[in-house]
Formats: sequence, structure tokens, C-alpha cells
Amino acid sequence: MAETGDSKVLVQPAQETSRVLFVAVGVCALIAVVSVIIAAVALSRPSTPNITVNGGNTGTSSGGGMSYNPSLVASTGSGGRIWSISIGHDWGLYEYINTTGYLAGFSHDLIDAVCKAAGANCYTIWDPYTNCMDSEAGQHTHGGQGLLDRWYDACWGWEQTVTRVQIVSFSKPFIKSDPSYFWYKKGMTFNENDVSNKKIGFLDGWAQDEKCLARLTAITGSMSITVVHALTPTDLNDKIQNGQVDAAFASEPAMTGFTDVLTRSSTVRLCSIGGNGMMTRKDSTFNAMWNIGFDKIVSNGKFKELCQAAGTKHGSDSRGYIVGCVDT
Repeated sequence: MAETGDSKVLVQPAQETSRVLFVAVGVCALIAVVSVIIAAVALSRPSTPNITVNGGNTGTSSGGGMSYNPSLVASTGSGGRIWSISIGHDWGLYEYINTTGYLAGFSHDLIDAVCKAAGANCYTIWDPYTNCMDSEAGQHTHGGQGLLDRWYDACWGWEQTVTRVQIVSFSKPFIKSDPSYFWYKKGMTFNENDVSNKKIGFLDGWAQDEKCLARLTAITGSMSITVVHALTPTDLNDKIQNGQVDAAFASEPAMTGFTDVLTRSSTVRLCSIGGNGMMTRKDSTFNAMWNIGFDKIVSNGKFKELCQAAGTKHGSDSRGYIVGCVDT
């Protein structure tokens, strides 16, 4: 109904409803068109990214701390597995920091050769030894956080001991068991067969711990000692020199760099049940790969070559000149 003149025009209810329906239909149609366009674009793209890192045994510069191309940090698709190996810096000519500030040593040479022979992509990570295996004064040795929490796949050059084989797994040994001795300040006297009430220093996580000393029944008084732990051989020598301990119980390779200020006891002691190898979690397949590569370099003579060259390449008065490679 409508009025003329100044009167208002009134729209019937049926006409208003029709306009609302028309707008709603238009909006739905627009949404449908946009949805079709989005779906078409999505279908034209791959559903997942295809990322491939091409490996290859590219080698490494001396002391660089990487066994292969440092760009190998991730891999999916056909790039292959990348293995990470923890190494340290304070173990004679096996592991040290060279004059340019890079990690170097026989450990790097062996890792490079074995991984190449196995066709594996490997790289090294510096980490404190205690993150591979740790111990606290008066407590049993336990697996280190780095190894057990998968910060890396393996730790290089660890001895097999009664305690460790119940925690971790080992590869075939490539270094002979380390001889162990007491070490004390030059000019001092020390009875290596009776340590009653002495302060004895040990390296955190190493095979030569207070539990090993207690098992050496030829030594009396081991249950009455004061146990003092140190993080590195350098720390342990410092404790000897400043009188915090009467002597240290440690391996020869660990203390070789301090023979100018330390006296070594005469009797050889052993704390291991097997030589030094790669140390891994028990659920790891790393050692299977490593053993394949190691067997190859033993067969082709590369292992013997590396062992013979190590003294010239890495040796010094402070690091020593001999690596204790296993007989092959």
C-alpha cells in the first residue's frame, strides 16, 4: 500500500523477505566460488616438502672437528642417516685443541676413516666427558645426560668396565685398555699399596674410579680414603699440586701431559674388562655401522697406517707420542 503527496511509501512484508533471500543466495554463491579456487590451488601443490641433503664423503680439514661436510645438519628423503659423535679435548694425542684453536687428534683421523669406509655421514660434537659417562664422589657411575638423552649417537674411545656394560653398549675396541697408576707430586713420597686415610683424586666418569680401587684387593685401606673428583686431567693435576689430594688414581694417557711435575707409581693396575671403543645407548644401531667400517680399514691396512702416523702427526712432549692401538 502507498500514499501520495508527502505521505510515506510502505513496502509490503513479502517484498522485504524476497530481498533478504536474494542477498543470502548471493553470499553463498560467492563463498562457493572462493572455495573452489582454493581447492584447485592446493591440489596443484605437493602434499609434503621433498627435502634431500646430498651427503658424500667430502672429508675435513685437519682439526676442523667435522668428519664430513658441515652442511649435513638434517636429512629426509634420500639424504641418508647422519651420525653424531661426541669427543673431548683433554686426552693426550687422542683429543686436544691445536694451536689454531680447533679440535684435533687421533680420534678425528679414525672417525673420518671408519665413516668413509662404512659409507656413513658422520660429524663430531665437542662436549664435556661427563655428558657421556658421569660419576659423583661416593656414588655409582651412571650414563651421561648427553648420551642417554640423544644429544648424539656415540661417544668416542671409552673403556669397557663392569659397571658400564650394564648401562651402555660398545663397538669393537680399537685402543688397548689403559694402564692405571697412582700419580703424586714430584719430591713427595706415596705408598701405593696402602692408601689408608689418604685423599685420593679421581676423574669424573672415567674407568679409574673409587669402585675400581676398592676392587683391587692388593691395595689396603681403600675403604678409608677421602674421595675427591675432578672434571679434567688438568683439574686433577691442579688438585695434586695445591695439596687438595695426596695422589690421583688415573690412566696413563690422561696424565701423560704432567710427567714433568708428577711421579707415577710403579705397579700397573687395570680397571677395564675390554679395550676402548665407541660407546652408545643399548638401543642404538651405531655400533653395527661402525664395526663394518672398522673391519674394512683393518683389512686394507688403513688402521695400522693411522696408528703409526699418529705420533708424528699429533704427538708432543706434553701429549706423548704413542697411541695404544689394538693388535690386528
